[in-house]
Amino acid sequence: MLTLTMLRHAKSSWGDPLLRDKDRPLNARGKTQARQIGSHLTQQGITPDLIICSTAKRARQTLKQVSKNWQTDAETIFEDRLYLASTGTIISLLASIGTNASHIMIIGHNPGFHKLAYTLAKTGNKDDLATLGERYPTATLCVIKSKAIEWQHIDDGTGELVLFTSPKSLNLNS
Repeated sequence: MLTLTMLRHAKSSWGDPLLRDKDRPLNARGKTQARQIGSHLTQQGITPDLIICSTAKRARQTLKQVSKNWQTDAETIFEDRLYLASTGTIISLLASIGTNASHIMIIGHNPGFHKLAYTLAKTGNKDDLATLGERYPTATLCVIKSKAIEWQHIDDGTGELVLFTSPKSLNLNS
C-alpha cells in the first residue's frame, strides 16, 4: 500500500507584477497558513519517507514555514518538473523518483494537484470527497492511500481519501 500526501502551496503574493510566476513569494497570510498546516501535520502524525517539492519560490517557502511546526527526517528533493505539473507528469515523477518510498509528500500547484487528487480518491469521507470535487484551495493538505504497490499504478482509481484539510476547515483565514 502506498500513501501520497499532497500539499498545495500556501497563499502567495501578487504584489509585484514584474515577478515571474515561479518567483512569487508567500504573502503574510500564506506564511501563517503554512505554519498552522505544519502543526496539523504534527498532530496527525504524518511522516513521509520522501518529500518532493516544486522549485517555485512559493512552494519552497511553504515547506520552510511548515517545517517550523513539523519535524521530519524525510529526504527532500526540489524538482522543477513539479512546477505546474499535469497529473501524468506527477505520476511519472513519483514512479521515477519514489521507487523505494511507500509514503511520499509532494508540495506543488493546481490545477495538477486538484485533478490528481480527484482522480485518485474514490472512497473516503463523503463531505471531504464532495469538497475535493469542487476545489483544492491554497495550503490544502490531502492524504490518499492507494492499494497500488508501485507508484506508476496509483492512477487506477483505488485510492482512499483519508485526510483533506484546508485552512478554512481548521478555522484559519483562507
